[in-house]
Amino acid sequence: MEENQNQLPAKVSFWSKFKNFMFQEIKVELTPYQQKVEDEINEFLHQEITWQGVKSFLFQEIRF
Repeated sequence: MEENQNQLPAKVSFWSKFKNFMFQEIKVELTPYQQKVEDEINEFLHQEITWQGVKSFLFQEIRF
């Protein structure tokens, strides 16, 4: 049993245990190579998209 702010015993419910388990902090450490790949992915996903870029992609010349 835990004690609440009034120093009274309180029973920890299933949902409190579940919430504490699901929302615990997780720390992840990446190797330098993994960090480089992650940075490249973020750079690709957050690049600015303009109409000119979309237009040039859609209407590019295709050679077979």
